[in-house]
Amino acid sequence: MPKRCMTSVLKKVSHDKISFEISRDNFEAFCNAIGLFKPEFLEIMKRSEDDHKAGRVTKRKTLYELIEKS
Repeated sequence: MPKRCMTSVLKKVSHDKISFEISRDNFEAFCNAIGLFKPEFLEIMKRSEDDHKAGRVTKRKTLYELIEKS
């Protein structure tokens, strides 16, 4: 099976953001490329959902709060 090329269109770049578009056909390949289908990531999402349902959540304004504590 030949490899499919994933294409995207760069829409806008600023000092803190990058915007791009991918087609619906490329969305699954994009998710796979950034690791959203890896078993480890899916397990983390499952644990997170269980924590949320059990009320074990902490409100954060930014993910940087987690990095600063480690």
